[in-house]
Amino acid sequence: MVTISLRTHLRLLTVPLLLLCSLAGRVQADAFDNHSAYWLRKGTEGATALESLSMRDALRLKPISARMTSPCIVVRTDEDNWAKAIITWGFRKGKEDRIPVVVIERFVTYRGDRENLTSAKGENVMLFPGFGFNFDIGQIVPVGIGQGEDIISLEQGDLKPAEGSKLHGLDGPATPPREDQKYPDPDEHQGVLPTDFAGKWEVHIDGRWSGRWELDVEERRIFGRFISDETQSVYEIAGKILALPHNAKLNIELANASQTIDAYLWTKDKSAMAGTVLMADRRIGFYALRIRDE
Repeated sequence: MVTISLRTHLRLLTVPLLLLCSLAGRVQADAFDNHSAYWLRKGTEGATALESLSMRDALRLKPISARMTSPCIVVRTDEDNWAKAIITWGFRKGKEDRIPVVVIERFVTYRGDRENLTSAKGENVMLFPGFGFNFDIGQIVPVGIGQGEDIISLEQGDLKPAEGSKLHGLDGPATPPREDQKYPDPDEHQGVLPTDFAGKWEVHIDGRWSGRWELDVEERRIFGRFISDETQSVYEIAGKILALPHNAKLNIELANASQTIDAYLWTKDKSAMAGTVLMADRRIGFYALRIRDE
């Protein structure tokens, strides 16, 4: 007979409790995540590309969201991809004086041939004067030796586009506020209706992949998109409600594979769903938590 001490028992209970508290406290996606390549192009149509961007010029730009303070730039790379980046300026202590640096807080690069897929993504990149940044591969590169730099940090901390690239500053959001999109409230009725699958969901698959589902429902048909946390690529979702009102079948076409999802919605508070994912002839588990509107 195996016995477990009270202390061990409490420790075992603490792990899932901490996990649930951590998931419940996650911040939902912000305006930066919603700026797809389509909206980056729309937001820069007819705008004159910048010859350079100083910290003072950037401070005059309206933020893309009331909850964000740092400016957002858009770069069309020399490989015809589209990139977005949140940037700020700072100083790094040198031997004799402070050195101005540009900090790329977050960036995502979308492929020009398939704008719903990404080629690079990263955060917290410190760009020193005299160096460039290649958004196509998401790396700091030396300038002038053919490494495909798209922006260059100058000695005084200004940014300038490299030859073949274009630099824009977003003056406010380039996309209609997604807060205007309202989903049906599952708490307004008893039982489960097909529309209870509609909404934003934080999804985790087999502990390997995570992201966000944005689902809409028309009658018993489901459509929407999946935004990957890892790459910020966007994939289309299609599906339908099955015979049981809390059971749905979803299909997601990824870049090199497809996922068939058998999802069961919780019938009490409808705040979560779980089930299985069939991918490459392997069946694995998933769960998703509803992201509530503020």
